[in-house]
Amino acid sequence: MKPALLAAVCLLAAGLALAEDGESPLARDLVERIEARHSRTHDLMARFEQSYRSGLLGRELVERGVVWIKQPGRMRWEYEEPEEKLFVADGEAFYFYVPEDAQVIVQEQDDQRSLAARLLFGQGGILQEFEASLEEPLEEGVLRLRLAPRKPDAEIEQAFIDAEPSGLVRSILIEDLQGNRTQYRFEGLRENRGLSDDLFRFEIPAGVEVIRG
Repeated sequence: MKPALLAAVCLLAAGLALAEDGESPLARDLVERIEARHSRTHDLMARFEQSYRSGLLGRELVERGVVWIKQPGRMRWEYEEPEEKLFVADGEAFYFYVPEDAQVIVQEQDDQRSLAARLLFGQGGILQEFEASLEEPLEEGVLRLRLAPRKPDAEIEQAFIDAEPSGLVRSILIEDLQGNRTQYRFEGLRENRGLSDDLFRFEIPAGVEVIRG
């Protein structure tokens, strides 16, 4: 058995045993590893698959593309299929551009980031807001973490994070109270590639409609 897989199995077994008495200390440790790993990561790029399933309609939308992330607070999500879209966060504002619609939505970027962004940036403070426990993993070589809000949250009922024992996030699944499910899967992750700041600059194309929120 590979060392990484063996470590994952041992950690899962211990974590599940402790979870019956409440929050698992090993789950808390994994959260801290995730925060530490991603806070130390200067930049990151990966291919992603994002899926959204409506709890009301039961329909699922699956999108794929490439994401680039750079500290502090910068992101670029290029959606390639089924429709070309672009989401850019430059540290001050969010830009969401759909070429087919000839429309750009611009919003001021604040400190209230989504759970997914907080995990990917290693922002910290997760354990102050969520209870953590370990679940059965869905694949070899990763651990599955469940996060449940300590206080009622309209946007998150529970979240499942698949991460390597080192703390590198491979998948994020978020479920809300309406039964909606949003999942991000990452493949081919590459860290600290020296990404250019130009990737995270967005110039509004001429002739498009601009909606400011």
